[in-house]
Amino acid sequence: MINNMIKSDYFDKGTDFSASDFTRPNYQLWVSKHFDKNKDDEQGLAAWVGQLVHKASYDHPEIGVIKEFSPVRYFNGVHIGGSIDRIVYNGYGMWQIEDLKTQGNYPAKKAFKEPDEKWIKQLSIYKWLAYDYDIECIGEGVIHQYVMGYQKDKKLPEYEVYNKLEIPLMSVENTELMIESKIDIAQSSIPPDVDCPVSWMCEAYCSYSDGCPSYIKEVK
Repeated sequence: MINNMIKSDYFDKGTDFSASDFTRPNYQLWVSKHFDKNKDDEQGLAAWVGQLVHKASYDHPEIGVIKEFSPVRYFNGVHIGGSIDRIVYNGYGMWQIEDLKTQGNYPAKKAFKEPDEKWIKQLSIYKWLAYDYDIECIGEGVIHQYVMGYQKDKKLPEYEVYNKLEIPLMSVENTELMIESKIDIAQSSIPPDVDCPVSWMCEAYCSYSDGCPSYIKEVK
């Protein structure tokens, strides 16, 4: 039932790539474009809770905030899209990209202090997409982290339920170079070197492990 609720809330924009595609390790990106998703890949409680948090944010009106903006850009022969949670007016014609992240379990302490490289890439791509719509954003983004604590095996300190993390973003020019490189990797007939995490993370977090040549060779 929960999975059906999540699926019904998704909107397929018909793009070739999403911003999150380009945050993946190069090998996982290549596999995702050459192999089907796992047959039993379903999103459960974590995705459902995340949807509720996002909906609560969208339903609350705010002045000077663009919410749930879904830009699509045609670039190098492909369509690239993203779903930006918040773009906040920062004054003097400039805006700031913000993203909401939910976690069921208490993360490592450094997750509240150090920006994840994937988040930097993701918000930088959002900035690049927004620029194509004449929305110029500053070089710093914001991550709003919500730790829901619904996994009972962890004790959640009350003061760490929410955290606001400011992260540096790449320039539009450097982001475009990264995207060009990622497109070339994804479309190549030759796989790149394996740069994915350890195998147990592949099994737990990758939606393409069933068809992944490296995973099958190393684990199965």
